[in-house]
Amino acid sequence: MRIFAATAETRARRAPNGFTLVELMVVLAIMALAATAVVLTIPGEERTVRSEADRLAARLAAARDVAVIEGRSVAVSFAPSGYGFERRISGEWQPLPGRAFEQRNWPGDVRFAAGDGQGAARVLFDRVGTSPTPQTVVLSGGDAREIVRVSATGEVSRDQ
Repeated sequence: MRIFAATAETRARRAPNGFTLVELMVVLAIMALAATAVVLTIPGEERTVRSEADRLAARLAAARDVAVIEGRSVAVSFAPSGYGFERRISGEWQPLPGRAFEQRNWPGDVRFAAGDGQGAARVLFDRVGTSPTPQTVVLSGGDAREIVRVSATGEVSRDQ
């Protein structure tokens, strides 16, 4: 009968071949946080409508400023498909130059309506920045609804 004594070789354990439960739970928690961040950055209908209304209000204010700076009338024409900017030069309406004033189509999930219920509208800014054609533009999509107003004084404002 042989009795074996514990030697350094028999006491040494093999290196673990897997992950511990704690390591797996940490990885799952990190993946959950990353998935949450991705879901929160996906634009929903409400965000799309809100961002489009913000963009429209900023572009309208810029068009008013161009009318004042250049000393000539600037118009914004709205249609169910989108909107565009024009300026009056020598009695003719010409597209307003610049990337900010390019023709823009409404995103697919955004619907447009003029405040008076018409399918088309036009806002005019004269050379002092006032608007002889005040207008309310309603953008909607899903449950979201945003309103952009141009007053007779040329002030551009946003409502929900």
